[in-house]
Amino acid sequence: MGQRHTVSLLSSIEERINSKLNEKELEIQNINRKNKDLVERIKQVSMEVRCWQCRTKYNESVVNVLKSNLEQVMAEGARNGKEGYGDSEVDTATSYANQNHTCRVGGSADSFSLKKQITCRACKINEASVLLFPCRHLCLCKVCEGLIDVCPTCRIKKSSSVEVFLS
Repeated sequence: MGQRHTVSLLSSIEERINSKLNEKELEIQNINRKNKDLVERIKQVSMEVRCWQCRTKYNESVVNVLKSNLEQVMAEGARNGKEGYGDSEVDTATSYANQNHTCRVGGSADSFSLKKQITCRACKINEASVLLFPCRHLCLCKVCEGLIDVCPTCRIKKSSSVEVFLS
């Protein structure tokens, strides 16, 4: 009887231990699966970090190139005695102005106007009526604007242009 009791006690203890072992094995499997998922996620994040680092290096190089270009343009402006590109369009345009003194017909002898015609820097014949961007120089006529890709005043590549009507 004592032996039966000991055997049943041992078997119940063995069952509990087996069930606990099974539970712990399931926990270990879940932890291993989560660990595997986390390792994959770490790989993905590290790849993203490398991509962002490459983008950052590329953007830094673009910034450095743009900065050096800007420094060159500013140095050219300083060498040419300009305050800055776009700051002195009036001075630039009027330095190339063809000043004609004309009398108005139908007015009194005292009333005459000073007409300043800003001539095209390319053909030097027509009146300049096209404003170039990004430099903002008013230096080309409508005919020459379609033929020229660089501002004749500062040699900056034009990105766009606008026809200006002076009244």
